[in-house]
Amino acid sequence: MNLATATAVLLSLTSVAMAQVAPFDMSIERPATPEPTPQITLPSTVPGASQSASPTPLSPAQPPAQTPAQTQARTSVPTAQTRGVAQPPGTRRRYIIPGREFTLSGEYDRSTWSIYLTEGEASSPARLQFAYQNAVVVAPEASEVTITINGHRLTATPISSADSVRATVLDVPSGMLQPGSNQIDIRASQRHRTDCDVRSTYDLWTSFDTRQTYLEFSRNPESPMSTAEAIRSVGVDETGGTSFRILMPALGQPGSTSSVMRLAQGLSLIAGMPNQTFSFSASEMPSAGPGRFGVVIGTAAELQGIFPHLPQAASLTAVAAIVPAPQGDGNILLISGPSWEAIMAAVDTVVAVADQPTDIRRDVIATQRWASPDAPLFFGGEKLSLSQMGIETVEFPGRRVKAKFNIAVPADFYANAYGEAVLLLDAAFADSVRPGSHIDIYINNNIASTAPITAAHGGILRHLPIKVPLRHIRPGVNAISIEAVLLADEDATCIPGATASKDPRFALFDTSEWQMPRFARVGQSPSLSALAGTGFPYSRDTDPLVLSIDRLDSDTLSAAATVVARLALVAGRLLPVESAPSPGAVGERNALFIGSISQMPPKLLSQLNISPGTITSWRPVGPLVTQEGASTDTFDQWRSRVSGGAWRGQISSLQEWMHRNFDISLASLQFLPQSDVVFEPSAQQSLLVAQGRSPQGEATWTMVAAPTPADLRLGTDALAQEAMWRKISGRLTAYAAKTAELVSMPANRFDLVETQPRSLNNYRLIAANWLSTNILSYAVVFITLSLLLGIVTASLLSTLGRRP
Repeated sequence: MNLATATAVLLSLTSVAMAQVAPFDMSIERPATPEPTPQITLPSTVPGASQSASPTPLSPAQPPAQTPAQTQARTSVPTAQTRGVAQPPGTRRRYIIPGREFTLSGEYDRSTWSIYLTEGEASSPARLQFAYQNAVVVAPEASEVTITINGHRLTATPISSADSVRATVLDVPSGMLQPGSNQIDIRASQRHRTDCDVRSTYDLWTSFDTRQTYLEFSRNPESPMSTAEAIRSVGVDETGGTSFRILMPALGQPGSTSSVMRLAQGLSLIAGMPNQTFSFSASEMPSAGPGRFGVVIGTAAELQGIFPHLPQAASLTAVAAIVPAPQGDGNILLISGPSWEAIMAAVDTVVAVADQPTDIRRDVIATQRWASPDAPLFFGGEKLSLSQMGIETVEFPGRRVKAKFNIAVPADFYANAYGEAVLLLDAAFADSVRPGSHIDIYINNNIASTAPITAAHGGILRHLPIKVPLRHIRPGVNAISIEAVLLADEDATCIPGATASKDPRFALFDTSEWQMPRFARVGQSPSLSALAGTGFPYSRDTDPLVLSIDRLDSDTLSAAATVVARLALVAGRLLPVESAPSPGAVGERNALFIGSISQMPPKLLSQLNISPGTITSWRPVGPLVTQEGASTDTFDQWRSRVSGGAWRGQISSLQEWMHRNFDISLASLQFLPQSDVVFEPSAQQSLLVAQGRSPQGEATWTMVAAPTPADLRLGTDALAQEAMWRKISGRLTAYAAKTAELVSMPANRFDLVETQPRSLNNYRLIAANWLSTNILSYAVVFITLSLLLGIVTASLLSTLGRRP
């Protein structure tokens, strides 16, 4: 009996021990539905803030002893998938991450942007909550995330949340926030738990939950002082988007289209957010909230019975004011008047702060709401230090470090075939860095140049010139990355604790400079990359852009407003818009056609090299179904059946190899470019953006079409997101909603559009880029000039010297 009792006690103790000790598991990187476990989070210490510590899960049964000050500073926050939690009454929440996803990867990564706060928000007591989850291989004892607001460090906390999303709440010290733009800087320094090689650095990431990362003000700030301040402070919602919801009872009346398009452009420019969408309704009252801005527009007669507290002055004169929403949940913009002429005047007063004349050249392209500072515009011949583009001096102890900045070029940039920029690099590397290390330059995520490190005993690089080809530069904003890959002998042995070393191996100094060469200036048409980058050619045209909309329902009008507002944002100014009564009334003018494909005129499709059969054959499909069987196997079978299939396959492989290694293709070995292939969208593609010349070649036509108005609205909302918009290129871009995939077709034939005063130097640069693209033509010109030189020389020498 005693033996049985002892055995039972031992078994129970063993089960308890096994339940308390969990083995180290690296099999789950991103748990889909982590268990919600309450956490006690302690904010980090900053000047003027409460005492804090790193977040540590505590047992409710054994609370630690706390001082009164610590009790006030600590806030219990739910972790894991706690979303949609109602905020306390009387408070205001501002989400701060300008995108659907926000991930810091590698051993060192940093992202900086700004948010706009009203005077009431800046003076209100505030707390910052941020929530993240990191890769399981990130070593918490050697990794930390740092958050800085307006140059003042708010926290530097260890990265230690591999099992679930962890939320941390910090009190923001008084005076740290300011009215207007507030710069937020989040950076991560991450080290691997076990590995020391460069490849392991690609496994390091920390992903922030956009729904649980926000500023919360303890009291609801008072109304903004002005309309512009209310629009600038709209911010983003929990998914990183910004939506403008417009109630317009006159939906469907052609006379109101120009007014609402101008209003949409003004709202987009004033807010300056990266992911803006517009929606219209004839009866639904817009609701306010984080990242949502409501507008009510219409004549006094149209708003009677819809808007309960309409000012009496609206029946006599134009009215544009921020007023309380009828539901009592925030403020909305009311625009009204006795007629639509008066409403147009009211719209002009709202958007006046965003209007810019066409003859003033921009120095920057506004990006600070998602990437600070604004991207400087290079027109050729400039040189800027990295400190002016937001790069700080970095002393780095790890194996791979990167620094990112943005530059911008105008729409008529024409030097992607021969141009080279120069990075004058100021850097230093330690004695431990061995040859084989290298510094890579990336342009828009494409490798552009590599500089090897050959010294064996350290060194200091002072304005080391690194030539960077400009083949990946596109009009508008371009992302540049400097990445140093460092090899050291101690990484091969990788003793325990080696990844936590703080001894710097590499230093990148902010005195480094980016020097842009003088490049050719000429526009290209068609060019969707120029349209997406700077709104070209519509941004340079003083005549109104003709907008042709097939039907004025809510979906089509919402899609048109989203596209036009996005064009205004990249153009940096309001575009004059004129509504066309019918597609046939466009003529030889710059035009934008938006609508369902069945309403597009066949003449337009033929001008854009789109199959006329698309009007009847392009229909939406159900859920995406993958066909059985590998398409590669089928292709190989048919290639073997066709006579000479093996030979042609080898030729195709040779062409791919030549293009990959030497950037030589069949297109560059032709005297005349091939004709553009007639395009027909597939059943999976749901949106089509195409550009081409007008029948007489005097204007540029752009078409945005979809099978149905619903597909049109969903497609334009997705395409207007910053991450998608920058991928638009070529003469045609097709978007598939089910797979979020973009397919672009380059323009084989395009016209060169003169944008600069005529000069011999510009013509020389244009010829240099064109001949660099057309290699065979260059060879023929070179041989011809050589023969002419030989003939002239021979004829000249034949008249000189003695004769017998």
